[in-house]
Amino acid sequence: MPILWIILFSLLGSIGAIITAASFLLLQKKIHKDFLSSLISYATGTLLAAALLGLIPHALTYISPLPVLFAVLVGIILFFSLEKLVIWRHCHDIECEVHGAAGPMILMGDAFHNLIDGTIIAAGFLVSIPLGIIVGLSVIAHEIPQEVGDFGILLHGGYSERKALFLNLLSSLSTVPGAIIAYFALDIIQTAIPYVMAISAASFLYIALSDLTPELHRKVGVGYALRQFLLMIAGVGTILLILQLHP
Repeated sequence: MPILWIILFSLLGSIGAIITAASFLLLQKKIHKDFLSSLISYATGTLLAAALLGLIPHALTYISPLPVLFAVLVGIILFFSLEKLVIWRHCHDIECEVHGAAGPMILMGDAFHNLIDGTIIAAGFLVSIPLGIIVGLSVIAHEIPQEVGDFGILLHGGYSERKALFLNLLSSLSTVPGAIIAYFALDIIQTAIPYVMAISAASFLYIALSDLTPELHRKVGVGYALRQFLLMIAGVGTILLILQLHP
């Protein structure tokens, strides 16, 4: 049943991401930064591929190109506006001017973001299980580096490790009710699915290009660039492989 897949990937995208993020902070600083940089590169590839090769093409099978592309455009502008209002930038460094004094704001923005992630996961599984898996993996891939950054910022802001973990977990759990509500709502209003997929694609594109990509440009050098490129290709390849196995 799709609802079981939706709940599973919602939990993996929330609780799984938090536990993984918390465990990363236990690693040595150099290992932690190197692994996080690699994960961001991989997540960028999965998000771009999921949006351009999975979500948008599926949306185009329902309606004509113009409404789909218009919804993507509206989605990008919407996420830009929300970022300005809620300050949900996903800084991956503990020292971050945007997030420095805004622990509660981070948690509220994260909860809202995860609510949207839940809707995205539900919409994907309502179309097909393979598309849902693609969307779910992409959500998990970008949630882990985001949660690492948020967790580190809360610690820097004076929260204890236990409190930071609890509050981050609480805000992340909004993925589950978001997914369940979307499942029942979208199951009734099937005509909304292509628009939800288009706006979901806008979310993935916006996160990949305005958030993750600038993080990758912080490190210079041929070695770093080659590793980032290969990991991005690996992220794209993961999505292509799923599409090939489950067209």
